Amino acid sequence: MSNRPLDYNLNKPFSSSRFSLSLIFKDNILVFSVLVVLGFGLFMLYSASGQSESMVLRQLAYAVLGFLGMLIIAQLSSVAYQNILINLYWIGLIMLIYVLIFPDDSQVTKRWIDLGLFSFQPSEVIRLILPLSIAAFLTRKELKPKYSEWFISLMAVLLVSFLIYKQPDLGTALIVFASGFLPIFLTGFPVLIIILSLILIGIFSPFIYAGLSLYQQQRIMTFFDPNADPLGTGWNIAQSKTAIGSGGYFGKGYLSGTQSQLDFIPESHSDFIFAVIAEELGLLGIILLFLAYAIIIYRIFFIAFRSETIFGRLASASIGFIFLIFILINISMVVGIIPVVGVPLPLVSQGGTSLATHLLAFGFVLSVKKRSGW
Repeated sequence: MSNRPLDYNLNKPFSSSRFSLSLIFKDNILVFSVLVVLGFGLFMLYSASGQSESMVLRQLAYAVLGFLGMLIIAQLSSVAYQNILINLYWIGLIMLIYVLIFPDDSQVTKRWIDLGLFSFQPSEVIRLILPLSIAAFLTRKELKPKYSEWFISLMAVLLVSFLIYKQPDLGTALIVFASGFLPIFLTGFPVLIIILSLILIGIFSPFIYAGLSLYQQQRIMTFFDPNADPLGTGWNIAQSKTAIGSGGYFGKGYLSGTQSQLDFIPESHSDFIFAVIAEELGLLGIILLFLAYAIIIYRIFFIAFRSETIFGRLASASIGFIFLIFILINISMVVGIIPVVGVPLPLVSQGGTSLATHLLAFGFVLSVKKRSGW
């Protein structure tokens, strides 16, 4: 019998005696951080929803489906689906046209497509499809885009944003426009054109304001003067600020928030769940959530930086910026820095379509890392 010692080479990614999770997850740090935020979100959703087990279970089902989709996409090669992503734009466009022609009367906002087993918002799906399609289109030649390609991409983004605005949903339309414009900007779009466009918007802002619907104008006026209608349009912000300020350093305790548990905060389970976190878990809970978010964002940009393809860098960076923008918009909205636009807190707020969309986006980032081979 040989006395040769067994070979435990830790540098081998896989052996018959040792299974590496990185073969499936591609980036254990990113996946673990996502799972932490998902678990935290379900934990807080139970409190914010008034201890609604059905809402938590429904959110959990979307989380499981989204996570499985994330792992499946992570196994693919980003080059293999680059051409497919360009054509996915047309599918998203058709869905947006469909909800305008055949609105779902069973939903309050009528922006949903009901497939029987589940419903989803096309505007949330296009938020992922659009930047990836634009990134795939602009990097298909591995050269700096021409002005004609930028123009085509910009028209595609404006068309999608206009269709969402007509639902009507101005807040989501602006966010979708930002997500679609990000890859255009990151490919070197002239800053001078952006500055001139902003100046023109400022000049015509009175006419733009006059063309908005009444509720949109009220939200803007509430932003400038939250105390103008404290029992009406200013109610959400006033109650949200009260909840955040009363949380202190360590919060009032889980399930013990007065503003949240007594239903003073409207939509506490979705748009304003950050106020519930601040009230019940205090500054400590917010810091822990921000830490998990920071790790996710760092890993996304790290993968983008290390990507071997222009498409991989552009798509991953766009997803990272979009994720960061959603966090900033939601928190800024809850604390009253910007008008209420109905943006959920990523991976935490109730909303199956938004949750699954973010997870699928992370799947694309993980597939980029697979292509890089590190």
